[in-house]
Amino acid sequence: MNPVPQSMQAWVIRSYGGAEAMRYESMAVPQAGPGDVLVRVEVASVNPVDWKIRQGFLKGALQLKFPRVLGRDGVGIVAQAGASCGSFKPGDRVLSVADPMRDGTHAEYAAVPCAQSAVVPPGVAAADAACLGIAGLSAYVPLVEIAALEKGQRVLIHAGAGGVGSVAIQIAKRLGAEVWTTCGSANVDFCTGLGADRVIDYTRERFEQAARDCDVVFDTVGGEVHQWSFGVLKPGGLLVHLSAAPIDPVPPRGDVRVVRADIRASTPRLAALLDWAASGVIRAQPGKTFPLALAQEAYLLSASGHARGKILLTA
Repeated sequence: MNPVPQSMQAWVIRSYGGAEAMRYESMAVPQAGPGDVLVRVEVASVNPVDWKIRQGFLKGALQLKFPRVLGRDGVGIVAQAGASCGSFKPGDRVLSVADPMRDGTHAEYAAVPCAQSAVVPPGVAAADAACLGIAGLSAYVPLVEIAALEKGQRVLIHAGAGGVGSVAIQIAKRLGAEVWTTCGSANVDFCTGLGADRVIDYTRERFEQAARDCDVVFDTVGGEVHQWSFGVLKPGGLLVHLSAAPIDPVPPRGDVRVVRADIRASTPRLAALLDWAASGVIRAQPGKTFPLALAQEAYLLSASGHARGKILLTA
């Protein structure tokens, strides 16, 4: 392998703010601790949490120390492996999720926990694997672990064309559920192609009138969508969400469960997603791809809420 350089390019913020707060700067390559792998990033994804962190929307729960390198996940080649990372070796291609309290992956190199990394199987492209980090976990944890979806259950997945929704549709089908989803007119065929049994075009019909008797609603949107979702659940149903603010903390129904999914990366979870990708159970959906130097444009697209598939950055 090539020697690790002393410096790299990275997207850095020194205060909370909009896209103008982002700076593409030269900085020292990070040092990998005993529990880290130092990765030469090939492809990183852009997630809604990235611009929410930059904007300061999450500072109540996540107090950044500035300067901070942005980015929550990515795929790259291991350049160095810490002493506690015995299962990883230089040259491995890995999918990793960064520690949110440390510098991230929107850079040429990133030091990431090996406990939040998994080796990418042969035959899975780097760009495909990069679709399954935060986005993959954000579908896997709610549907596989919290909802424990079963054959014959009906699930409504909001925003099925997005980075999370496109994975969620496929996972729900893998588990045998009847899958309903919402999207805009341009993405109806896309969601159908992913396996959705019923696609609700929210520009033409209201999901709370079209859907009914759902065992599970997976809310990736929040706000009014969250509140309206209670009306489509059957008694005893589950509304699982990623982030629903602003909402009334007291649900309007007492006969359903409401769970906020706690998305945490682990090697077994990432490996399960990658194994599904390798076997064809999940077809990754890379969306628009930007060079790393144009990350500001990628963040703006993510914040628009109208991206299809997973927005990616390439080194």
